[in-house]
Amino acid sequence: ARTYRIGALLGAMLIGIAAGPTTSDFALGQVALLSAAGLACALLAYDRKHPFAGAFATLLAGAQPNLAVALLARMRDGLALRSAVAGGAAFALLTLLAGGGFAGFARYLHVLGEHGRAERFVTIQHTPGAIAWSFGAPEGLASAITLACALAAVVSVVVVTLRARLNALDGTLLALAALPLAIPFFHEHDFVVELIPLVILAVRASGAARAWAGVAAVLILVDWLGLAQRTPAQPQIASLALALACAFVAAGRGARAPRADLAPFAALLVLFGAAVPLARAFPAPTWPDALPAGYRAPANADASMLWGDEQRAAGLEARVPAWGALRAFPLAGCVVLGVALVRCRRSESRRTA
Repeated sequence: ARTYRIGALLGAMLIGIAAGPTTSDFALGQVALLSAAGLACALLAYDRKHPFAGAFATLLAGAQPNLAVALLARMRDGLALRSAVAGGAAFALLTLLAGGGFAGFARYLHVLGEHGRAERFVTIQHTPGAIAWSFGAPEGLASAITLACALAAVVSVVVVTLRARLNALDGTLLALAALPLAIPFFHEHDFVVELIPLVILAVRASGAARAWAGVAAVLILVDWLGLAQRTPAQPQIASLALALACAFVAAGRGARAPRADLAPFAALLVLFGAAVPLARAFPAPTWPDALPAGYRAPANADASMLWGDEQRAAGLEARVPAWGALRAFPLAGCVVLGVALVRCRRSESRRTA
């Protein structure tokens, strides 16, 4: 048992290290990694009935509110609710102090909205609407797709949680899986939150659920768009993907890997066979490298206007279906992850019945 726990811990650590979103978070200095850590600690603190730890972890998760919203699915008991309220109140107070009161907070919300509008259809957005835009959908239709997917994701989480009788933890893990489909602002590095359900499944899932989870892991945690944005780095991305699949196997139970552990390797073979030629045929630009020589910012532009103009100038608002297809891989992986979570729960219920 001790050997298994050590193997599971090492496997979980290697999954985190090999994951593309982790690399992006460190490289870009993103707070998504901090927020994901807060989410994981909050779930543990709620489960262990530690209100103060839960409140602090909720505060930490709030570093990126669009990720912390998944904790709403965990609000099933008084302790979790009180911890979340305390952490949320502390976050609101610190935000008000940092912004100079309610007026500053209102300005922040305005800037946040403008930034979201400036970036909603650019290539770095991994949302259904941005992907639809890449395939040629007009602005109105792309926005409608974003809204429809969000509503479908929320309804699906509620219905599946009730019908599959998911407990508080599994219901929250399902909400995390649906999160990229439910919010209108999601980057590649934000997929780091999916490490929480994926690592848990890597450790505990077996049978068909394990095969589904392995496929979900490589769909979500490999930087597929990076194959097009950094074509010289394709061997590195492939090496990390292989390490990810190996780490998933290492985190599992038992001295020998089951046949289900072949699934992520088979998925990688198929996915790279499709993605690499696509990425080579349609290379994608990166910001700021692709800004044209002599680019000058528009006069009197605020931060959001400047950001949007630079994205357009760098070619990141182009409608290229290949880029949309590569970004669709992680979203498809989130659906597969949801299937794996439900199958794992049902399998465990049958074993304990």
